[in-house]
Amino acid sequence: MKNNYSNLFNVENKRIAIIGATGLLGSQYVEYLSSLGAIVIIGDVDFQKCKELSDKLNKEGKKTYPIWIDNTEEESIVAFIEEIEKKYNGLDVLINNAQIKPEGFYAPFEKYTKATLTKVLDGNLVGVSLACREACNLFLKSGSGVIINVASTYGIVAADQRLYDGVKNIYFPDEKFSSPVSYAISKAGIVQLTKYLASYFREKNIRVNCLTPGGVFDNHDETFNKQYSYRTTMGRMAERDEYNGAILYLCSDASSYMTGANIVVDGGWSVI
Repeated sequence: MKNNYSNLFNVENKRIAIIGATGLLGSQYVEYLSSLGAIVIIGDVDFQKCKELSDKLNKEGKKTYPIWIDNTEEESIVAFIEEIEKKYNGLDVLINNAQIKPEGFYAPFEKYTKATLTKVLDGNLVGVSLACREACNLFLKSGSGVIINVASTYGIVAADQRLYDGVKNIYFPDEKFSSPVSYAISKAGIVQLTKYLASYFREKNIRVNCLTPGGVFDNHDETFNKQYSYRTTMGRMAERDEYNGAILYLCSDASSYMTGANIVVDGGWSVI
C-alpha cells in the first residue's frame, strides 16, 4: 500500500478496543489514543472503573465506551466483541493488555498450585487467544484489522530473581515478592501466539504484532527501584506514559508493513 506520509500516525475515528484498559498502562493507552481522536472501547473486569474512566474522558470531548469483560470466561469475551460490532459495526484495532493476578500469584515455584497456574494462563494467554479469534472474525468480514498483544520482558528472557531480595511486595504484602512462573510462561506464549496468528492470517490484511514493555515505576520501594534500574542500560524504570509512542505506531498505518514482530521497549534490559 502507498501511505500518505503526512497522515502516517493518524488514528482519528479508528475503533480501538483495549482489554485490560483500567490498569497502570491500559489507562494510559486509553487516554492517549482517545486524545488523538480514536474511538476507544474500554474493557476490563471492573466495570465501575471502566465507566468512571469513560465518563471522565467523554466529558472532555473524547469518544470512549465502557464494556465489562472477564478475560478468563469465553462467553464474556464473545459478548465483548459482539457488543462492539453491534454498537460500532466493526473494529479496527484490538489491544490485548490484560494481566491476571489471582491469589497465590507470587507463590514460590515449589508451592505453586495448579489452580493459580490455570487461572493465570486462562487470563493471560487463553483469554487473549480467544479475543484474537473473535476480533479476527470481525476483521475477515471487513477486510482488515490490527491486533497488538502486550507481552513482557520476562516473556523473552528469564526473570532476574535477585532484584526481589529484601523487597516488600506492594501488590500482595503477605507474599514474598518475586516474578512467578505463571507470568513467565504466559507472556512467552503471547510472543509465539503473535507469530502464529501473523502467519495464519497471511495475505488477509490482518496484522498481528507484539509489544514487550519493561518495568514501569509504580511507587516501588527504593531498594527495588535501585536494583531494577541498575540492571537496565538506561539506568531507570520506565515512566507510565513511555509506551504510548510504540502503541500509536502499532495502531497506525506507520506500521503497515509490520506483522509478526515483537517490539521490545525495555530501556535496554534485554541488551545484556
